[in-house]
Amino acid sequence: MTRKLLVTVDSLRYDHFRHFPATREYLEFEHDRAFSTFPETFGSFPAIVGGEYALQRGLKDGTSVARRVDGRKVGLTTNHLLSPKYGYDDAFDHFESPSASEEGIAGFVSDKLELGSTPYKVAAAAWNQIERARSKVVKLGKSFRRADDVIETFFEQTEGHDDWFGWLHFMEPHHPYDPHSAPVSRDYANRVSRKAISHRVNDEEADLVRELYRRECEELDIELRRLWENIPEDTEVVFLSDHGELLGEDGVWGHPGLLHPLLHHVPLATRNVDWEFGDVASLIDVPSMLVGEEHGLGRENRDVAFALYGDRRAAMNRDGIVNYDPSEDDPYSARDLLGNDAAMDDDLKDALEAFDVDGGITRYDADEETLAELGYLE
Repeated sequence: MTRKLLVTVDSLRYDHFRHFPATREYLEFEHDRAFSTFPETFGSFPAIVGGEYALQRGLKDGTSVARRVDGRKVGLTTNHLLSPKYGYDDAFDHFESPSASEEGIAGFVSDKLELGSTPYKVAAAAWNQIERARSKVVKLGKSFRRADDVIETFFEQTEGHDDWFGWLHFMEPHHPYDPHSAPVSRDYANRVSRKAISHRVNDEEADLVRELYRRECEELDIELRRLWENIPEDTEVVFLSDHGELLGEDGVWGHPGLLHPLLHHVPLATRNVDWEFGDVASLIDVPSMLVGEEHGLGRENRDVAFALYGDRRAAMNRDGIVNYDPSEDDPYSARDLLGNDAAMDDDLKDALEAFDVDGGITRYDADEETLAELGYLE
C-alpha cells in the first residue's frame, strides 16, 4: 500500500513554525534552510507541484507530480490561484478549489485594474465600504475555507482506498488574519489586517496584527492534530509553506513580490520520506521527494537554492541571500537570513550569475485572482 500526503500552508514564516507543536511532534525531520522559489503563491506552486520555475501562468502541462503517484488522488486547495484555471487539477481524481470567477467589485478589481493604480484604490475603497456595511448586519465567517472542513473532506474522499495521494492546502495564516481566538471582533481583525497591508497601522495596531498572525498559526496546528492522528503510520508526508510573510520588517507587511529572505526562508518537514538533503533545500525539490526520484528540476544534496520574480533573481545558501535587480545601478546586493545587510558572498554571486532561467512571472499574471478574498484590498 502507498499513501503520500503533501500539506502546504499559505504564508507561514519559518520562525513561526515553532507555534506548531503538534505538527512538529508528528513529523520526523525538519530542514532549517529550506527556500521558496517565488515570494508569492502564484509562482511558488509550479515548483512545489511541478518541479519547475514559474516562467508561465499556472502549472506547465504534464508536470504535475500527481501524474507520477499511484492510487486515488485527492486535491483540496483553499486559494483561488490553485484552481483548474491554472492547471492544478491535472491528474487528480477529486479536486476542489475556490471559484476564480467572483462577480462584483472584487472580481472587477482583480480582473481589470492594475494593483496600486488610482482606479484600483477607488474600487478597493468601495469594496471596503460594502464589507463594513455587511458586517453590521451579518456575522462574518472565516475569510477562507476552514481547515477542519478541508480535513473532513479529505478523509471522506480517501475512505475505502488503500492507495492514495493527497494534497491539502490551508490558507491560515494568510492575511487578513482573523483567528477564532482573536481578542477583537472578526470584523475589526479583518480591517486592521488590511490596514497593515496598506502600511497604515500604528505601533499598538501593529502588535495586534502580529498577535493575530501568531494565533492563526496556533489554531491551524490544533486542527492539523486530527489529520496526524488519523492517517496511517506509514504515510509519506511532506509539510511546507509556499512562502513567508513580512510583519513590519523594512516597513512592509504581507508578501508583495519582494525577494526578501523572510519571504523565502520557509518551514519544510517530512515523515517517512527517503531523501538525501544537502545544506539547503528548495521547494522545487518537493515533487522529487514525493516520488523518490528526480522530477523536473528537483535534486538531492543541494547547497544553493534559487528564486525569481519577473526579471529579478536571488540565490540562497545557509548563510544568506544575494539578489540581482537589473533596475538598480548596482544590481547585486546581499543580506543575511534575517534581512540585515551583509557582505557580498562571491561564491553565491557566481552561482546566481550562472542561474540560467529565461523570463519569469509576477502576481500581475494572475489576471483572475479575486483580491478581496485574498486580502489584498485595503
